[in-house]
Amino acid sequence: MTHVTGIACGSGTLSNGRYRGIAPEAYIISLKILDSNGQGSSSHAVAALRWIMDNAAKYNIRVVNLSIGSNDRKVNQPLKESVEVLWRRGIVVVAAAGNPDGRRGYQPPPPISPMVITVGTWEDRDYFTRHKPFSLFTKESSNLPDIWAPGENIVSVLSPDYKFSMPNRSRENIIYPNYISMSGASMATPLVSGAASLLLERFPYVRPNEIKAALMKIAAENGGLLDQSTCLNQTGKVVFI
Repeated sequence: MTHVTGIACGSGTLSNGRYRGIAPEAYIISLKILDSNGQGSSSHAVAALRWIMDNAAKYNIRVVNLSIGSNDRKVNQPLKESVEVLWRRGIVVVAAAGNPDGRRGYQPPPPISPMVITVGTWEDRDYFTRHKPFSLFTKESSNLPDIWAPGENIVSVLSPDYKFSMPNRSRENIIYPNYISMSGASMATPLVSGAASLLLERFPYVRPNEIKAALMKIAAENGGLLDQSTCLNQTGKVVFI
């Protein structure tokens, strides 16, 4: 299990439940598109998304979390088309909006399409409001991100393959022997993915557009923030008409 998957659906067993994920009963399918230093290419991401297209029914895949970024300033059409195919097939796609100032080791543009739930860190909302950064999926970025979630010092499981060579990745961030604190949009995104999983558990037949609208409504009722307590306390109260 990785830090990101632990935020979405970790059991918290190694911390006696203290650092449990948002949807701890969800099943995880991890597809490797980055190396141990966090490097990869968009073609690897597209290949992973196409694998999901081919295997979604077999494994009952309902939510895809994309805690990835890119320094490429061009619209990535294959990636955009791939996530939109998944969305039309009933799979909720949640993607990181990127870290605007490069403090966390990379400075990607936000991966946005109307058929994606884009997540920005609550701590970076002022930057996005002022600059409206470019997007991997579209040149239209006036309404980005869709949802804000906490992204600073998020504690989750420490992967045994984790390396400390990148910025903001220090052994000093280790909380327990098996947990570490990390920051960035990649940490905010799985919180929203976990919330989407909770909604789909209760309402398995709703479409991605409805899930997106419900999560945005939940966040709006909490001042724009979708945090852990809001996920756990409010998602069960949503009613789809």
